[in-house]
Amino acid sequence: MKPEFDQQHTPNGDGASLTDRPAAKYIGVRTAGGATVAREDDAGRVRPLPLQTQIRSHSPSGFEWGYGGSGPAQLALAILVDSLGVPRARELYQRFKFQVIARLDGDRWELTREDVLLWVAGHKAGEDES
Repeated sequence: MKPEFDQQHTPNGDGASLTDRPAAKYIGVRTAGGATVAREDDAGRVRPLPLQTQIRSHSPSGFEWGYGGSGPAQLALAILVDSLGVPRARELYQRFKFQVIARLDGDRWELTREDVLLWVAGHKAGEDES
């Protein structure tokens, strides 16, 4: 059963995320069983990164990276929702997918929230790709 979308518990500010602590980093691992992504908060707690399909469902089957498809779109959206909140994530996630997520290589990667915020600082919604 799909969880109900709860606007009160979805971030829309500076990235306090779905928990009470901001993410320190995102960790992706691909195994024979599939790809998983976790978020580690600033206290060292590691939890699965929510898919965020209640906001936009590109890939209900899960996250992926290393190309520009539906799994990477879902991952880009989920990371940006966690880091920035829903409104900014909706504006930027397709660009983030192509410029960051599609370029992640291999079966394991780490991306800090600071990396995400630095990317966002250099991009504005609606800019043409260069």
